[in-house]
Amino acid sequence: MGRRGYFRHASFDGTPFWKRVQRFYPAAGYRAWSAGENLLWATAGITSQQALRLWMGSPGHRANILNRRWREIGISARSFAAAPGTFHGGAVTIITTDFGTRRR
Repeated sequence: MGRRGYFRHASFDGTPFWKRVQRFYPAAGYRAWSAGENLLWATAGITSQQALRLWMGSPGHRANILNRRWREIGISARSFAAAPGTFHGGAVTIITTDFGTRRR
């Protein structure tokens, strides 16, 4: 996202986030599979505490974090010194949190 200058759940090519996640978190062999995602971008230097405070202040993101069905989580934070597009060449940190559950 930072390299290509966009910010959305779908991949740059339009692929839904759950298909991207499924490459690393496969559904094969499970009768139930579900994934959720929280995204955040902020100026460089945002702390984990600040990111969590922003997510918890948003009803949809908060619901995702507190959802009892999630059993696994993946977190990524990437910083870019000069991100194009949506970020107008500025320094940015993008944080992605993917939640998942699978049942046999």
